[in-house]
Amino acid sequence: MKNFLRFIVVLMAMLVLAGQAWAQGTVKGSAKDDNGEPLIGATVLLVGTSRGTATDFDGNYVLENVPAGEQQLMASYTGYADQSQTVMVLDGQEVTLNFQLGEDVEVLEEVVVIGYGSIKKDDATGAVNAVSDESFNRGAIISPDQLITGKIAGVQITANSGEPGGQSSIRIRGGTSVNANNEPLYVIDGVPIDNAGINPGGFQAGRNPLNFLNPEDIETFTVLKDASATAIYGSRGANGVIMITTKRGKAGDRPRISYNAWVSVADAVNTVEVLNADQFRSLVTSAQPENLKLLQNADTDWQNEVLQSAFGQNHNLSLMGGGESFGYRASIGYLNQDGILRTSNTERTNFSLNYNHNMLDNSLKVNFNLKGAFTKDRISPNGVIGAGVAYNPTLPILDPGSIFAGYYEYPISVLNAGTNPVSELEQTLDQNEGVRGLGNMEINYELPFVKGLSAKVNVGFDINKGERSRFLPSTIRYQLNSANPGEVRAENYTRISSLLETYLTYDKPLESIDSRLNFLAGYSYQDFNNSFPSYVASGLPNDFFGANNPSGAAELSVRNSVIENRLISFFGRVNFDVSNKYLFTATVRRDGSSRFGPNNRWGVFPSAALGWKISEEPFMEGALDVLSSLKLRLGWGITGNQEIGDYNYLARYLPGDALAQYQFGNGFVTTLRPTAFDPNLKWEETQTLNAGIDFDFLSGRFGGSIDVYQKKTDDLLFTVNVPAGTNLANRVLTNIGSLENKGIELALNGYVVDSRSFQWNLGFNVAYNRNEITKTIGDEDETFLGIQYGGISGGTGTTIQVLRKGESVNSFFVYEHILDANGLPRSDKIDYNEDGAANLLDIYIDQNGDGTINESDRIVYESALPNLTYGLTSRMNYKNFDLNFTLRASTGNFVYNNVLSGNSARQNVTNQSSPPSNLLVRGLLVDFEAPQYLSDYYVEDASFLRMDNITLGYNFPIAGKGISLRLYATAQNLFVLTDYTGLDPEIGNRAGSGLPELGIDRDIFPRARTFIFGGNLEF
Repeated sequence: MKNFLRFIVVLMAMLVLAGQAWAQGTVKGSAKDDNGEPLIGATVLLVGTSRGTATDFDGNYVLENVPAGEQQLMASYTGYADQSQTVMVLDGQEVTLNFQLGEDVEVLEEVVVIGYGSIKKDDATGAVNAVSDESFNRGAIISPDQLITGKIAGVQITANSGEPGGQSSIRIRGGTSVNANNEPLYVIDGVPIDNAGINPGGFQAGRNPLNFLNPEDIETFTVLKDASATAIYGSRGANGVIMITTKRGKAGDRPRISYNAWVSVADAVNTVEVLNADQFRSLVTSAQPENLKLLQNADTDWQNEVLQSAFGQNHNLSLMGGGESFGYRASIGYLNQDGILRTSNTERTNFSLNYNHNMLDNSLKVNFNLKGAFTKDRISPNGVIGAGVAYNPTLPILDPGSIFAGYYEYPISVLNAGTNPVSELEQTLDQNEGVRGLGNMEINYELPFVKGLSAKVNVGFDINKGERSRFLPSTIRYQLNSANPGEVRAENYTRISSLLETYLTYDKPLESIDSRLNFLAGYSYQDFNNSFPSYVASGLPNDFFGANNPSGAAELSVRNSVIENRLISFFGRVNFDVSNKYLFTATVRRDGSSRFGPNNRWGVFPSAALGWKISEEPFMEGALDVLSSLKLRLGWGITGNQEIGDYNYLARYLPGDALAQYQFGNGFVTTLRPTAFDPNLKWEETQTLNAGIDFDFLSGRFGGSIDVYQKKTDDLLFTVNVPAGTNLANRVLTNIGSLENKGIELALNGYVVDSRSFQWNLGFNVAYNRNEITKTIGDEDETFLGIQYGGISGGTGTTIQVLRKGESVNSFFVYEHILDANGLPRSDKIDYNEDGAANLLDIYIDQNGDGTINESDRIVYESALPNLTYGLTSRMNYKNFDLNFTLRASTGNFVYNNVLSGNSARQNVTNQSSPPSNLLVRGLLVDFEAPQYLSDYYVEDASFLRMDNITLGYNFPIAGKGISLRLYATAQNLFVLTDYTGLDPEIGNRAGSGLPELGIDRDIFPRARTFIFGGNLEF
C-alpha cells in the first residue's frame, strides 16, 4: 500500500512538472537602433537554447512556443552591441518585449587582416587597404580579382584577355621586377598559394590561379602595399600581398540560407574596321590583278563569324549559422559562361566549408577551412581574332565538297595560305578539366601558465590536378598540309603544396607605463611538388577517335617534367603601443629558398614602422568634433622576389623530341640538350620607404589617406643574350640591374548624403607612379642601346620595347617617323630626299646624322605603364532601391597597335609568295608598300575612362520572419572613352609568355559588354 501511494505521489509530481513543461506562451516585439530605425534581420534568441527568430522589414519579431516562466531573450545585430532582457512568459498568453540596440564601439573599430594576425585599422602602421563584400563590384564576376578592380589606389588589375577563366595582370605600385613574376602573393585564409599559372610558360599557361574560388564565398580583400606590411612574407612580399578572407559562421548566429543566381548575355563591343569584299576586290584589281584568281564571290565578315553572343548562368547556395560555441558555413556553386569567341566556354562547380569551435572557456580555438572546385574549359585557338581581321573577305565559309570537313579553304597547291578561322575554331577541340582543393586547420591555444601567451599551428594544403588535351584533326588545312596530319597533345598536371606554420603570440598590457606590447615569433615550411607528364602524337591513323587513340600515330613524343621547390622561414614581429598614441612595429623574416644556389639561398628581410595618432593628443580636443581621427605613418623595409622558376642556377640537360634526333647507322637517337644557367643568381631585393597620413572627419562620415612611397629594386632578373661559348645556350637568366618606383596615392571615402531614407556613399582614389631603370649591365658601354624585348607579330625576332637606364620599364623602342603636310607618316614609296631611290632616310629621322638608318636611330618613345590611375565608386540607397557603379580611368599609358602595323601595308595584297590578306581601313590612310613595324606611328595613346559596372537593385519588403529578396540588373563594360583605335585600350601581359610584354596589342581576345539579371534570396 505504501509503495502504491509513493507511486501515485511520484506520478502526480511528474504530471505537474509535465504540465509546467508544456505550458507555453508567445513573445513578440521589435528591435530598433538608437534613432528608432528598425533593424531588419536582427536575431532574437532564447538564451540557453538554439531557438530564435529574426526581425522582418519593419523590425518586428514573433517568437512562439516559449516555455512559461521567467525567460531571458537576447537580440543581436551586426555592428551593434548585444542586448539581453528578462521577461515573464505566461501559459497561453502573449507578451511584448522591445529591444533598442546601440552601436558597438569595438565592433565598429575596423579590424584588418595582416600577415599572421589581425589588427585594428586605427593601430596599423603600414599601407594597408581592405575592401569588404558590401563594396565589391557586382555583375557576372568569374574571377575574384574582378571584385576589387578600381577600388584601391595603386592597385592596377588588367585582364590579359576577355576569355572566360583567363589570367589577369595585377600590379601594386607599378611592380618591382622585369622578367620575374610581378604578381602579388595571394594568402587565402592563412595559406599562401603559388600565384603562377598551372604550368607557367607551358601548355597550361594563361589560366587564372584564382578561378577555383567562388567570388560569393569571399568576405574581404586586404591589400598590403608597403614593405613594413609585407616584409613578414620576406622573399614573396616585393610585389605586395593580397589577403583573401572567406565568409564564415559565428557563434550565436541564427541559421541563414542564401540563394544567389544570375543570368547574363554578352557581346563584343566593336570590331576592327577592315575592307569589305567589294573594297577588297577593287584593291586587288588595282594593286595586283594577278591575284584575282584567288578571290571568290562571297562577302564574309570573318570577325563576326568567329564571334558569338555569349550566355552565362551562375547559382550559389549557402548555409551559415552557429551554436553557443561554434560557427559554420557551407556553400555550393555552379557557373557556366560562354566566351564571345565561338566555342570558348568555362564551367565550374565549387564548394566551400568552414567550421570554427571555441573550447575550454574559449582558450582553445579550432578553425577548419576547405574549398575547392571542379572546372572544365573549352579553349579557343590562339590567333583566330587576328585571322578574322586579315582573312580574305571574298571567300565563303563552307564548301560542301571540300576535303576540309566541308569548310572552304585555299587548295593545298596555294603556298603560305592561312586557315579558314571558322574551320579552325569549329574543328579544334581544346579542353581543360581540373579539380583543385585548398584547405587548412588552425589551432590556437591560450597557454594557461603565462597570461597573454598563445600558441598557434596552421597546417594547410593546396592540390591542383587535371588534364588539358588538344585534338587537331587532319581536315584542318594547316594539318593536312603538314608531313604528319592529325595531332593530339595532352598534358596532365599535378601541383601539390603543403604548409606547416607554428608561432607564438604574446600580448601584454603594461599598465605602469600606459602601454601595450605584442610579440610574435614563428616558423614556416612550405613544400611545392609539381609534375607534368605529357605527350604529342602526330600523324594519327584517323580522326574518328579524336584525342582518345594516339597509339597509332606516326610520331609520338612522351615526356615528364617533375619540379620541386621548398621554402623554409623564421619570422617575428613586435608591436609596441604607448598611450594609444605612439605606435612602433618591427618585423624580420629569414627565408631559405631552393630556387637559388647554395651561396645565395638564404635572405633576411627586415622592416620597421612608426605611427602617431595626432588626434589623441590633448591639443586636438577642440578639433575632434570636425577632425575625428588623424594619424601619421612612416615605414621602411626590405622584401624579396623569388618567383623566377626553378633550377635556373643548375646546369641541366633536357631530352629532345622526335624532330631533333641524330642518325647512327639505320637508327635514330633522341638527344639531350643543355640549358642555360647562372650559378650566382640572387634574390631581387626591394627596399621601400613609405610615409602616409590617415584622417577621418565628422565621426568617420568622411575619411581618407595619402601615401608617398619610394621603392628601389636591386639585382633585377632578366633573360639576356650572352657571347657564344660562354654558356650552354645563347640566352640566360641573370641579374642585370636596378629599378626604382616613386609615387603618391590619395584615397577618399564618405557619405555625401546620410538621411533616414537616402544614403549616398562615394569613394575616390588616384595614384601616380613613376617607374625608372636606374642601372643595367651595359651602362658602361657608350654604344649600348639597351636590352631589347617585347616580341611582335611581323618579321623574324622583331622586338618593340627596351630596357635602358633612365627610362621606364615597357618603354617602346621605335623609329621617329617624318610626317607629311597632312600630319600623316610619309609613304615608303616616294623619294622625298630626291637621292635617286625611296629608302628609310625618306621616312625616318636620322637621329645621329650618319646618313643611314639603323638601330642607332631608334628612340625610346612612351611606355605601356600609366602615369595616373583613377577609381570612382558610388553606392546609393533610396528606401528599397539601390544604385551602384564603378568608373575607372588611366592616363599616360601607351599601346603598340600590332593589329594595325601588321595589316596596313599593300604587300599584304601584292605579295606573290602568299594569297592576299585584308587591310584595315585606317591602314589605307598611310601609303605603305612594306610593313613599317618599328614606326612610332603605331604607338598610340591608350588613356581611357571605363564604366566597369553599374547595378540597379530593389529589396522587396516580404512579410515573413527574416526573409529578404533582392532583384537587380547590371551592365558591365558599359562604355569606354579613349582615343586608342584598337579593340581595347587595356592590354595585359601576353598570357603564358613568361616575358614582360605589357602593352602590345596582338589580336587580343576582346572584352565583352555584358548585361546581367539576378537575385538574392535569404531566409
